Amino acid sequence: MSDITWHRPDYQGKEDQLISLAGIATIAGVTRAAVSNWRRRHDFPAPVMTAGRTVWVVRTEAETWLSNRPPRTAPDPAAARSRLEARETRQAAALAATRKKLRQLDQQH
Repeated sequence: MSDITWHRPDYQGKEDQLISLAGIATIAGVTRAAVSNWRRRHDFPAPVMTAGRTVWVVRTEAETWLSNRPPRTAPDPAAARSRLEARETRQAAALAATRKKLRQLDQQH
């Protein structure tokens, strides 16, 4: 590993007790992005080491956190529908503007 930074030097030499965020994503059955969100939004275990862009935490701390993680809230169907309809409206407007520009270009030639 290159560019190693130890945030908790007491774990140097105990790398077998660490797990990367990608490893946590695998055991949790989520994406790596979900784990990044957990780190920002919740009391996630502190990094022990970074190696380049890879972050490592203590495996047992991560497993404990996963077993006690905040419950996932169910999405609100009405809010999701509203967001999708707003997106559809924006996309329709963008498509209409693109078609108008294409017609203008066709008229110029």
